[in-house]
Amino acid sequence: MAAEVRQRKPEKGGEVQPVKDEDKAIVAAPVPEEVKDHRSDGQKLRDRWRATKAWCHKHPEVPLMLVTLCIALYAIKYFASPPTTPKVFDKKSLSLYNGQKNAPYYLAIMGEVFDVTKGKKHYAEDKGYGFFVGRDASRAFITGDFKGDLDDKVTDFDEQQCKSLLEWRDFYRKTYPFKGRLDGPFYNAQGQPLKALQRVEEKAKKAKSHEELRREQEARWPSCNVRWTEADGGSVWCDDGQYPRKITTSLPDGKPTARCACFKDVGWSDVRQIYKGCHPEATHCKVLDEQPPPGADSGEGTEAGLARVKKAQAGATAQQA
Repeated sequence: MAAEVRQRKPEKGGEVQPVKDEDKAIVAAPVPEEVKDHRSDGQKLRDRWRATKAWCHKHPEVPLMLVTLCIALYAIKYFASPPTTPKVFDKKSLSLYNGQKNAPYYLAIMGEVFDVTKGKKHYAEDKGYGFFVGRDASRAFITGDFKGDLDDKVTDFDEQQCKSLLEWRDFYRKTYPFKGRLDGPFYNAQGQPLKALQRVEEKAKKAKSHEELRREQEARWPSCNVRWTEADGGSVWCDDGQYPRKITTSLPDGKPTARCACFKDVGWSDVRQIYKGCHPEATHCKVLDEQPPPGADSGEGTEAGLARVKKAQAGATAQQA
């Protein structure tokens, strides 16, 4: 379709000039076939992409600037958003999470609240640990008094007790979902830690492990030689003229443990006792079944420790047979 040919605009102050014949020919001439763009839309898009890549190769700093700008914008948005803070419970609100009326089971230890619902077979009201639910009973975790010590008063705890308390807290952190903090001696109403928490953690750092205590005691009071047979029962003895004594010490968790130790002097007391039926100056003593397992620093009760020693000896006898 021929284009419309308009007359030329007159120069300023001049007359309208007629269109020349050669101009008409140029405007009215059809577009040559070889000049038309016969590419498909897909081909055009690919060509544009190639051209863009070629341009980026010539100007590599531009894509880098765009990536840097995107990262900066994301960082600004992320850090500008207010941080999420743990929920803070008070004692009344925590007590409502007691498993009743389809409520979950929550407990607190050292001011940290955990959802123990998945362990409700242990924490239900009529189960063994139901008294921990709905409160912070940090003290009872260490003292074992589940009637008089169901509270969070731990200021009188020594270093070993503080260490054991932190181990209990670590157990709940690893085992149950964390739900928030409790307004009390360890955290304030805004969920910020208080000095009481810091003091417990500092004491725990100074505490010695069970293995460290055992090595110290072993260096101070070497263990006796021990033998047990089904026919003769148990016996203990010391070399170099030392005297066997039963000593009872406490593990880091407060549990008593008994073992046989060798002393250079003959003396005895409530701490280092003479074995029943044994002469104070004897270096070899028979041990009756009702006595603690000689030389067994197992941390178990006396009956359980003796049973363990007997079982081990029986297993060794069976292997030899």
